[in-house]
Amino acid sequence: MTVFVSHQQDLYRTRPDAWQTQVWARLVRRAGRHWVISRHVNQHCRPLTVEGRERLAGVKGPALIMPNHASHFDTPVALSVLPERIRGRTAVAAAADRFYRYDKRGWWYSLYFNAFPIERSGGGSATLEYPLALLRRGWSVLIYPEGTRTRTGELGSFHHGVALMALKANVPVIPIYSEGLADIMPPGQRSPRPAAVRVRIGAPVRLDGAASIPDGTAQLERAMRALAGEMLREPVAPAPEREIVRAGR
Repeated sequence: MTVFVSHQQDLYRTRPDAWQTQVWARLVRRAGRHWVISRHVNQHCRPLTVEGRERLAGVKGPALIMPNHASHFDTPVALSVLPERIRGRTAVAAAADRFYRYDKRGWWYSLYFNAFPIERSGGGSATLEYPLALLRRGWSVLIYPEGTRTRTGELGSFHHGVALMALKANVPVIPIYSEGLADIMPPGQRSPRPAAVRVRIGAPVRLDGAASIPDGTAQLERAMRALAGEMLREPVAPAPEREIVRAGR
């Protein structure tokens, strides 16, 4: 695996942990899910309303999971709303300069979230070598197309990485739009606080007809903005279209 050079190279690592997809790590991750993810989601997402799970009925993976990014609480919630057949084989792209600094417990994120470090400041296509290898091995990858958390509450411009991987690996992209997570843990806040959270899962998007990577990126951004627009137009979907859930199901 390539180690990318950065002016902050001595502060963090970009090499993934080779053991994190091994059977023993998967068993530990599943055993620890309640303590690491589910109990926090249940405690702070009150209520957690999920719409669109039926759109994943025919999806087994591999796929690219594409949530919007407003909070460090996004990843636990995005993982919680996925069915186990997808969640159990999903790896999470995490900012190397934040989660894999040498003064942090990068191994902990690798073990319990199946996270791997990704360079946000560049590195070209080499940055995507590891997630592409995961997709080709049958793993799904959760990655934030905006690259960073929104400070305004609005969707940011998408980077091209998701479209590039979708086209190279020929996998669908699953958009997930959440609202309310910025109220739980906005940028700059270290301790979460309870808030209502609403999540809508979009239909998987395939980029087979995309003429180029920028065209694919534009298609994905339109799909996410359409999903966000649906939620703005529909304050709360009536039962049984909506589902109030507890994480861990």
